[in-house]
Amino acid sequence: MLPEKELMLIYLRYFPGLFALITVIIGLLNWSKLPNYKSKLSLFTIGLTLLIEVLGPLFSLWTGLLNYYIFNIYIFILFQLYFYILVKILKNYRVKVLGSIFMVVYTTVFILNLIFQFETLGHDIYSGLYSLGVLLFIILSTFYFIELFNSSNVLNYKKNIFFWFVIGVLLFHVPFLPFMLSLEWFLIEYSSSIYWIVLFILNLIMNSCFIIGFLWTEKKYNY
Repeated sequence: MLPEKELMLIYLRYFPGLFALITVIIGLLNWSKLPNYKSKLSLFTIGLTLLIEVLGPLFSLWTGLLNYYIFNIYIFILFQLYFYILVKILKNYRVKVLGSIFMVVYTTVFILNLIFQFETLGHDIYSGLYSLGVLLFIILSTFYFIELFNSSNVLNYKKNIFFWFVIGVLLFHVPFLPFMLSLEWFLIEYSSSIYWIVLFILNLIMNSCFIIGFLWTEKKYNY
């Protein structure tokens, strides 16, 4: 029989996928509130996360390889989707252009990683790529919030799915980035239990934001 600590870790690993599954189901039940492709794309990104949570362990089981291959490609695609959503909902032309430039820069960095660090693709997280993605997302999100709170929709921000989506993404990735870098730079000692507890809490917070968004949103505020 496995020790209690090991059992807890096994259970914790399944929660991110479970949270994503619950969020996708609630999102689908509120599909009619998402009037266009950019609002539906927010649900698609959560579905992508659910897919990766399923495929990651299966990939390792089938190939005997670590699932860093899938994770690094997933991070690239996920942040490009984040950038794309923000570019589409931003109103200021210059900021939209800036967001498009960010997408090109991010793609370029990913390609350079593949060229010069391909041997690490399946053995380590592309932490530089992830850090850049979080930083660029913070910048674009700041412009989004400035626009939102200076618009006529400011009183109805709680009914906007994009507000809750951006908040959820920020509340996961902004705290996780320094935690991940601290582990990589050995500033804190790695503990699998602490690692999975942190992921559990951040996934719970992020998906709670998404679920609130799907439940509270109104169709007319999602254009």
